[in-house]
Amino acid sequence: MSLTLLAPLALLLGALLLGPVLVHLTRREPTEDRAFGLLFLLDRLLRRVQRRRQLHDRWLLLLRLLALGLVVLAVGQPELRWPEGAAPFGGSGRVIVVLDQSFSMDQREGGEAVFAGAVADAAAVLRGLPAGVQVAVVSSGGPATLLTSGWTDDVQRAAALVEDARVSSAGTDLHGALVLVRELLGEVPGEVLIYTDQSGPAVIPAAEADLHALLTRGSAVLPRVFGPADANNVVPAAARYGHGLEGGTLTVKLLNYGAGEVEVPVTVHLPEGERITSFVAVPGLSEEGVGVPGMVEALFTVPRQAEGGVGRVEVDDPALQLDNTFYFHLPRVGASRVMVVDGDPGSSPTRSEVYFVERALAPWGAGGVAVDTVAAHGIQELDVTRHRVVFLANVADPSSISGSLVDFVRAGGGLVIGLGDNVTADRYNGALGALLPAPLRLVRDVAGLDEAGVGLALPETQGLFDAFARGGREGFARVRVRRLMTVEPYREGEVETLLRTEDGVPVLLSRQVGTGRVIVWLSTLDLAWTNLPVQSVYVPMIQRMVSRLGGSLAVGVARGQGIVGEQSELEIAGSEQDVTVVGPDGRGLSSEWEDRKLVFVPTAPGPHLVEASDGRPVGEVAVNVPLVESDIRVGETLRAAQLRLVPDRLFQRKELGTLALLAASGLLLAAAAIAGGRHA
Repeated sequence: MSLTLLAPLALLLGALLLGPVLVHLTRREPTEDRAFGLLFLLDRLLRRVQRRRQLHDRWLLLLRLLALGLVVLAVGQPELRWPEGAAPFGGSGRVIVVLDQSFSMDQREGGEAVFAGAVADAAAVLRGLPAGVQVAVVSSGGPATLLTSGWTDDVQRAAALVEDARVSSAGTDLHGALVLVRELLGEVPGEVLIYTDQSGPAVIPAAEADLHALLTRGSAVLPRVFGPADANNVVPAAARYGHGLEGGTLTVKLLNYGAGEVEVPVTVHLPEGERITSFVAVPGLSEEGVGVPGMVEALFTVPRQAEGGVGRVEVDDPALQLDNTFYFHLPRVGASRVMVVDGDPGSSPTRSEVYFVERALAPWGAGGVAVDTVAAHGIQELDVTRHRVVFLANVADPSSISGSLVDFVRAGGGLVIGLGDNVTADRYNGALGALLPAPLRLVRDVAGLDEAGVGLALPETQGLFDAFARGGREGFARVRVRRLMTVEPYREGEVETLLRTEDGVPVLLSRQVGTGRVIVWLSTLDLAWTNLPVQSVYVPMIQRMVSRLGGSLAVGVARGQGIVGEQSELEIAGSEQDVTVVGPDGRGLSSEWEDRKLVFVPTAPGPHLVEASDGRPVGEVAVNVPLVESDIRVGETLRAAQLRLVPDRLFQRKELGTLALLAASGLLLAAAAIAGGRHA
């Protein structure tokens, strides 16, 4: 209960209270004359001065002051306010429960999530409603959804839906929830119970218009607040890789939304599984919790050799665990190794079978590829933990290494086979039949010795050739093939034909084997059967082969960042192809193409892989929880917002101005009667 003045400036009239005091301080004229001597005159003078310094008729003065004070108070328009009494739920006949399922509701208090208390209370309220009350349940965990199918009088079913609800990894969508509430209520008022922790300074302002609309239509909005008394949260907000000592430096940004400095263990998990842990002190909020969150950047040294892909940063913060992990992209650190097996070394470097392959990869060495060139017997040095791609260049007999190559490819390795005069179909079909896209047949001369050869048809700019989409595709028209090895008929789909001659003869084939892939160039990798090595398309084509086969994850795979519950976009070269988005749980997500970008909405944090129809990765998205939800500071409360928007709805009022005037009149009449009696 509180007393409010609608015209507080009227209290300035209180200065009039000095009037009665001054009147009572003035001397009164004597009522009779008396003879006196000189000394008697002096005595009276002293008594008169004393009388002027004293108040006379103090009770009469008090009545006059009280009367005048009440008049001043009445002019100030006093009003007495007190909150409306809490009526039993269900009095309106329509009750909507808005349940916050955002991850900030997983804040811990005494080891238990505040969401558990909210669920228990909401279920109890629903089950306690009187018979015949219509109920509905809305989730405000982004995006807002209607948990019931609409209005229902089955309160037991509604309570069970509330109890089955779980905290999500998304943010708060109070605005969307109140939109659903308004659609359900229409123009008929009801009771809206909002279960929330009120975290996030921007949540309530975003829903202010919807809140005002509900209140002005007569609905009762009843906040049911659940949250820890002392909110604390340390969150990894960003991770950025840069060059530095060893293999580079990963800079991790940590935020602290708690009041005091805390020291937390921070662990960086690299894509291949290696962990780096450090203890980091994070300062607390400035200005006693209402200012900028505490922030610190921690540096982690990356090893000289590290796989590219999606890594994660984890902090050990028990207060709110669902935002303890941040996912980031890490490029390949150090060179991925490619083994090139030279089946025909030649008498000079330019006559070597692999000379042009080495030249194509050599400028790329600093960017992620290191080449190990070996003779045919050196294939025994193949290390599946180090090498990602193997080139067989005109190797005569691969039978001694066939077992190692099959295991290598099935485990995810890449194999490129170039043919030549040393190759026979029988040996390759027998040794590498499990890997070849199609069995080899005889060598065919497609042009005479004095002829330039047969041209190639322009490839489609997708998959292996997506890098040629913006230019360079016409360079394949200048490639000439004089000789090539034919293959047995094969089934399209199981085998991908990447290049053909102008008359439709296959020249470049690809096939998925296990988790690896094999590419076969049915001519030579040097100038023996073709002029390809001296054409402008040779170097980028060889590099694209290596990147597509996993030699460098930094090349050929689109990278992106995403937020749980929000639309993610990824631009993939050779767009609008048939792809599948696979979440961290291994399940596929719905996706579509919009403006040549792949669009999908992730529902959980973690790495999301985009796979082509043949199973190869073409994109990877690191998805995190919304950082705005990690800000567990409470801004304006729902109660305060209602008081600001519609203050008349939440209080009962009593106007006191008239009562004050009546009381003042009574006191003035009493003072007049007392003064008249004394002069009678």
